[in-house]
Amino acid sequence: QALRYYEMGGLEVGVVASGFLQLLVSQLSTRIISFSLNLLIARYLTPEAYGLASIQFHLITSTILLLSREGFRRGCLRFQTQGDSKVDARKVLSVAWLTVPAGVLVSAAICGAVLLMSGAEAGGADAHVYRTAVLLHGLAAVVEVLAEPLYILALVQLQFRLRVGMDTLALLSKSALTLLLVSSTHLPPALAFSAAQLAFACVTLLGYAVAMGRQVALAVRSQAAGARGEGGSWGTHWGTEERHVLSMTGLFTLQAAEKQVLAEGSKFVMVAFQSSYDQGVYGLVANLGSLVVRTLFQPLEEIAFAAFSRFKVSISSTGQQAGPPSGSQYQEGLQQLAGVLKALVKAVCMLGLLSASFGPPYAYTLLRLVYSTRWSETQAPAVLAAFSVYILFVAVNGITEAFVHAVLDKRGLKQMNVLLVVFAATHLLASVVLVRSAGAVGLVAADTINMIIRIGTSLWYIRQQFQDLQGFSLLQLLPSRSTLQACAAAAAVSHVSNRVVMGNVSKSTSSRDFLVHAGIHVIVAIMCLMMWVMVVYKAERGTVHELKNLRRQPHGQVDAKSKEEQKNKME
Repeated sequence: QALRYYEMGGLEVGVVASGFLQLLVSQLSTRIISFSLNLLIARYLTPEAYGLASIQFHLITSTILLLSREGFRRGCLRFQTQGDSKVDARKVLSVAWLTVPAGVLVSAAICGAVLLMSGAEAGGADAHVYRTAVLLHGLAAVVEVLAEPLYILALVQLQFRLRVGMDTLALLSKSALTLLLVSSTHLPPALAFSAAQLAFACVTLLGYAVAMGRQVALAVRSQAAGARGEGGSWGTHWGTEERHVLSMTGLFTLQAAEKQVLAEGSKFVMVAFQSSYDQGVYGLVANLGSLVVRTLFQPLEEIAFAAFSRFKVSISSTGQQAGPPSGSQYQEGLQQLAGVLKALVKAVCMLGLLSASFGPPYAYTLLRLVYSTRWSETQAPAVLAAFSVYILFVAVNGITEAFVHAVLDKRGLKQMNVLLVVFAATHLLASVVLVRSAGAVGLVAADTINMIIRIGTSLWYIRQQFQDLQGFSLLQLLPSRSTLQACAAAAAVSHVSNRVVMGNVSKSTSSRDFLVHAGIHVIVAIMCLMMWVMVVYKAERGTVHELKNLRRQPHGQVDAKSKEEQKNKME
């Protein structure tokens, strides 16, 4: 029992390492190409048109998809593994297919509500064009949801390479088609974005159909035959485990709705109270600033949740088969889980500190280099500076909240849902007040306050989870004092450089003079970054070693030496 317990724990540790590295390589290459294409797209669009796509259409698509599928994605991870460490595909699909009717209903409801409230015009677009674009986005969401049962099966089976390929192909297709339509045709931008979103959904569906179609067909035939033999119908022939997963899915769906309000509620407020121009400025900064979030933090959060969930299931199934583990086994299991959590939180915290240290003093320089004075002379630099600090809290919240949601039982999830309702109300209130007083900067400030509250709640749950682990402290999740001091020093030097070197730069400064000043400013950043890396490597050797150990475990398997040591301990 003990050996199997540790092997399963090693499996989930390796999932984080191998899966994250696969997604990271894909995300880096894909985002660089996508960012280059989006940069060109932004040069063809007015702020009003950019805000239509990055704020309004984004809210429509993200709301439909989140409400339709997020609960099923997380709920299906609660299926228990069989003796060969695999999940029964028939059970997964018997629940996952419900995402399709859910997606159709949610899409119809969201699009209908948007059209009802939009009035004659929305975002400066012609009324007919806008209505057509909304309907096309709803259709694209439904097409993407059709691939969801296939995606969920791949997710439960931890097929991260498939996810890498599909994400890369779909995102590049969307970006390339958008650039082609806005630069080479007279198609209105709203319809160009809609066509590109529909292409993204079609590529996703076709890709998963080709990769998973045969396995799904076999599972469906087997499930249907079994259901007919027992007098039931396929897709509703649920056993105890399936019903448990469905109940968890309902809780996760409710949680997803609350998280949508928490994550995007401020954007709804911006749509209601701010002009299309301000929406475009914020949309540009959010897309630029979230490049780090989407590339590094989002895939790590998703894979960490999958790993923590499977770890939780492994402990539960082991306890069911051989009774609850002894005190020493339980301590060892908690120690392993805490070690992975510490390494991941410290890693994202250090990356977030980099953003908070260098983002504000280099916001103007970056925007002018990348988007020219058309955007650098707006409110965008101030918004990007605030967003750079916000990234730190997003990074920490992503891992801590993923851990809490993965290990909580049904009762704990209900408690968390109640708290999320309170957080959502507080977030909306702060957004209304701060957006009216400070515009897009106030929007980022409201989001930051929201993240701080959620981090505090997650840390309380984490402390409760490890209260039986001797020597555990929440302070162990923080980087060392030397690392924090190095970040503070780098931030101070960078701010001085920004004031001294870039202080006299304005819109009238020639391109040549700007490049000279910007070059000196960037050299200062490189020197500070080198200093920071040396300090971190020396002060965070334990964390670096832990992360290296995660990577060295091929596909998460515990090496022979570790198994022997664990076996000796149990004996």
